[in-house]
Amino acid sequence: MPQPPRTPATATTQTVAQVNRTVLLEVLRRHGSLSRQQLAVESGLSTATVHRLVEVLRAEGAVVVEAERAPSSGGRPPQLIRYNAGAQTVLAVAMRPRRIVGVVTDLHGTVLHETEHHWTGLGPARTRELTTEDLTGPLLALVDGLRKWAGRHAGPPRALVVGVPGVVRERTGPVEFAPALDWPGMRLHALLQQRFGIPVAVESNVNLVALAVQHSEAAAGVSDLAAVVVGIEVGAGIVLGGRLHRGRLGSAGSLGQLMTDRRALDRPLGRTGDTQSRIGDHAVDRRITEAGLTVGTGSPAERVAELFRLGRAGEPAAVRLIDELTDDLALLVANLSAVLGPELIALGGRLFWESAGEMLPAIESRLHGRVPVMPRLTMVHSTTTELVGAAAAAVRLADGATFITR
Repeated sequence: MPQPPRTPATATTQTVAQVNRTVLLEVLRRHGSLSRQQLAVESGLSTATVHRLVEVLRAEGAVVVEAERAPSSGGRPPQLIRYNAGAQTVLAVAMRPRRIVGVVTDLHGTVLHETEHHWTGLGPARTRELTTEDLTGPLLALVDGLRKWAGRHAGPPRALVVGVPGVVRERTGPVEFAPALDWPGMRLHALLQQRFGIPVAVESNVNLVALAVQHSEAAAGVSDLAAVVVGIEVGAGIVLGGRLHRGRLGSAGSLGQLMTDRRALDRPLGRTGDTQSRIGDHAVDRRITEAGLTVGTGSPAERVAELFRLGRAGEPAAVRLIDELTDDLALLVANLSAVLGPELIALGGRLFWESAGEMLPAIESRLHGRVPVMPRLTMVHSTTTELVGAAAAAVRLADGATFITR
């Protein structure tokens, strides 16, 4: 039975005020110091609204009035209003299967302090059942350390954003599916909110990468993009029409679960999907071994770097495997392009970084003339970019950013 159309929700006076506040802060972040008149022009808000909000933000310490005035066009020179990035700090954390990285930043995203924690015992090879303390203790300890540092050196943090390698139901829901961390249904947001008492968001790591790419120079003027991370998990953060697209229960972008042939229909959902079983980090390591290549016993990144070195030296097995991996990645890009039609696809993971820039042109060469509209390809360092996205999200969370969405 068809459902009746939903009646659009109307904005309350409080919501409108919060949206206007967000607009002013975004304009100041983008343009730097502006007079109240310039703020009204750039924001599209009335002069009276700008004057009122500036006083509210000034009282909160979110903006400051500079001592230097703007040039006068007649009469008294106008005061300049500046976003006060040093007034507050935020915390950004990226959780990885082998380590957690956390930073304290100011409201411009400038890193003031960084720390990390390496952990062991996760994954299918674990020797015992993991407790809640095993899973969350290192994270809580790291955030405690960041918070104490910020309180001593730069001011108490106003918000926390944590990126996890898995599916997250919105930013305040549970971590639905994070096999790399052995986290099924972990209610991480509630735990962090209760522990630290500041605004908290938990987000899929690929979504945070996408947010960082969206605000980078590479994506200037781009409204549709995807950020693909090929690591232990294979996933994509998707921005459509300038907004992050999460899908039902946050499941959009689970590229590792893409089915590659009809045999996949006979297999139940497991820890590893078809695409991930071909190009994920564990899969690449397995394929290197199966190809009979001697790449040493270093880190996974060093093994991949040695694979490309052997390929450049003309080792037949290495050349063949690199060609196969490039084909797999080209198919992924082609399918993503056909479904989403993005203007830009940012690609991250050791296959791209350890190829010394060779992988992107190889993918473009394979797809030339084979996809209706070829997206522009660029590379990102996924962990670093994830932290940038987490910090940007935390700044907006601290500002109480509110947007009107359809």
